[in-house]
Amino acid sequence: MNTTSSRAPGDLPRDQQWLRLGYGIIAVLFLFRLAYIASGKIELSKDEAYQWLWSKHLALSYYSKPLMIAYAQWLGTHLFGDTELGVRFFSPFCSALASALLLRFFAREVNARAGVVLMAICGVTPFIAVGSTLLTIDPLLVLFWTAAMLAGWRAIQPEARTRDWLWVGLWSGLAFLSKYTALMLWICWAVFFIASPAARGQLRRPGIWLALLVNLLCTLPVLIWNSQHGWVTVEHVAGNANLNHAWKFSFNYLLGFLGTTGGLMHPVFWVASMWACIGFWKFMRTQLAVYLFSMGTPVYAVYLLYTIRSPIQPNWIAAAILPMFCLMVVYWEQRWRQGERAVQVWFKTGLVTGLIAVVLALFPETIEKITGRPVPPRMDPLRRVQGWREVVKTVAAERQKLAAEGKPVFIICDHYGLTGIISFYHSEAKRGVLSGSPLAYYQTAAHAKNQLFFWPEYRYREKLKGMNAILVGENDKPTSPSAEVVKEFNSITNLGMFPLEHRGRVTRRLQLWACRDLR
Repeated sequence: MNTTSSRAPGDLPRDQQWLRLGYGIIAVLFLFRLAYIASGKIELSKDEAYQWLWSKHLALSYYSKPLMIAYAQWLGTHLFGDTELGVRFFSPFCSALASALLLRFFAREVNARAGVVLMAICGVTPFIAVGSTLLTIDPLLVLFWTAAMLAGWRAIQPEARTRDWLWVGLWSGLAFLSKYTALMLWICWAVFFIASPAARGQLRRPGIWLALLVNLLCTLPVLIWNSQHGWVTVEHVAGNANLNHAWKFSFNYLLGFLGTTGGLMHPVFWVASMWACIGFWKFMRTQLAVYLFSMGTPVYAVYLLYTIRSPIQPNWIAAAILPMFCLMVVYWEQRWRQGERAVQVWFKTGLVTGLIAVVLALFPETIEKITGRPVPPRMDPLRRVQGWREVVKTVAAERQKLAAEGKPVFIICDHYGLTGIISFYHSEAKRGVLSGSPLAYYQTAAHAKNQLFFWPEYRYREKLKGMNAILVGENDKPTSPSAEVVKEFNSITNLGMFPLEHRGRVTRRLQLWACRDLR
């Protein structure tokens, strides 16, 4: 198998110029994203606010996810305070660090110009742009997956040392502590050894097995926490994967997966990456191309096949995108060198349309300025990260009215994300979180439905007897309180539906209840 790179004679003198340009792109994007987050244009999402609560209760693991997201928020808020910037700092940071690692890798193994092309593509891909702004578990997973992939490439080289495999194990373990799907990295390694006979000699050496051991050691925090909490995460993950539901085939699952991932990866780059995943076997079957294929495409393929059984969330493919894009750039850069000039046209088309898509996603009001018509709320890409302060104002006003009756009033939410939002944006509730005396709670449940179930200070029945409460739900249509909440109070009064406007449009509806005399 050919292992040579696509670096052409005469490229080396210009590589440093391209490398500096690549670092410049990374720096500009990093600073822009920090400024965007700090501007106050967007608020936290429900999950970010909920996981902010986790960062105030550091543990070995959590109900639905490993520990890394809580520790990242803990560090970010210690650096920049309990602000949107503090919560989200490590999203653009992880993106910038992963980009720098890939740029150096391309400069060494391919050429720096190809690395700059990759940076430009990543900068205008909607999925990556969003993942570099909001702090979910995916930016952490992608950073450590990328680090493991690059360490793995070093580890399979003839001059590699055992310590290179130890780094593979550590980065793989940190990826697992970010998101459970990181275990699929070992499926990727299996695919690589099947596809690359020259690399199978690694299986007779201790390196890869030591890497696996280190990775397994990194799972201990999750295993210990779950053993102490009835293995609740297993049930949760099985529920997310719909393993507790009967098999049901729907062709719409497949179409939805292809359409959503194709859009988020940008149609031009999605087609180009799929083409590369197939075409490289014929045109440039180098060891590098096989390796990049193996580190990402199997993840996408697994979820594609899983659509036979169940719908798939588009962010589940997060770890696959950068390896697939790396292969895409390597493949099409080589085809361009071979005379395929249409590559340049498609690259420019993808770059321009991708930039427009990202700008409109970050600044959707631009569409209104151009067309004279606002984006419908359901189609607004920022809907889930705007308008929460209006929610808090509405809840605070109704709480004040109920407090006029003479009893203290706390807040109950029917969704853990709302609990996090109110805890973050309501000044009194935020002080309560920081002092260990919450004001906002999740409604009582018979069994664990989220992390709040396990924290004693969030069991309001044990300490707030006789008090009143405002029950908050975000519903498009009127509903009834849960049976558990109804049993807890002497009386519950429906305060009605509250349509909330943001930028002159109704973006969400709250339903509130006045709950009197906690039993």
